[in-house]
Formats: sequence, C-alpha cells, structure tokens
Amino acid sequence: MSKIWIILLICSSLFGKNVSIFQYEKVFKLNKDDIATISVIKKDYKTQSELDGKLKFRWTLFKNDILVLLVNYEGFATQHVLQKIYKRDTISVSLMGDYERVQARVFLVLKFSGFDEKKKIATIEAKIRDPKNRVEITFIDPKREKR
Repeated sequence: MSKIWIILLICSSLFGKNVSIFQYEKVFKLNKDDIATISVIKKDYKTQSELDGKLKFRWTLFKNDILVLLVNYEGFATQHVLQKIYKRDTISVSLMGDYERVQARVFLVLKFSGFDEKKKIATIEAKIRDPKNRVEITFIDPKREKR
C-alpha cells in the first residue's frame, strides 16, 4: 500500500501542476490598525441587502509571537489569537449562509504567515475557496481606503 502512495506522489510531482484549491488569493502586509477589506458580492440572491458583504480585518497587538486579529463580517465581530504554529496560525470564515455539502461551501481562510519586528508589519494571507463560482471578490488595499 505504501508503494502505491509513493508512486502517486512521484507521478503527481512530475506531471501535475501546482494546483490550488483556492480561487482567490491575496497577501496583505498590514501595519497596526490598518484595515484590510474584502468585498464579497453574492451572485445568487435576489435583494440588494443579501448581495453585498464586507469582510474587514486588522491586527491590534503582537506580543510574545502572538498576533491578535479582529475580524468583522456583515456586522459580526470576532477576535482571534494567532501564533505561527500549525493549526494556530489560521482561521476560517464561512462567507455564505447555506449549508450544502462541505466541498461546495464558500469560505475564507486567513493565515498569519509572518511578522517583521523592525517595521512592525504583519503578513496575512487571505484565500477564498469558491468551487461553484457563486461570489465575486474584490480585495481592497488598506492604503487606498480612506479612513
């Protein structure tokens, strides 16, 4: 059985492309309290209030290799404590309220991937999985957004 996995791994590395399961990806480099915004426009809904959603996030504290991240999506605010340790560096946010099969859900992953101590800049990767192409995503750079 292990020989089969080794053969599959070798074949996929030789012939397969580096395919990502995410349809949208963006790396944000944020200073403290810089607000990164992701605009989510849902294609399947009838009313305008159900169409548009804004996801905003910012970090407020970095101490002892721990980053405090504030996330607000459609008025629902959450606070997360992230570390650069496996399974503690990532959060997931469901972008649509439907509960179809797990493989068809639209969700966002925010990953804390680094911190520059000298410049006090956190690097956060935003990745969105949308297998059925049900949303339009726009990433808004915090430097372009007016406060």
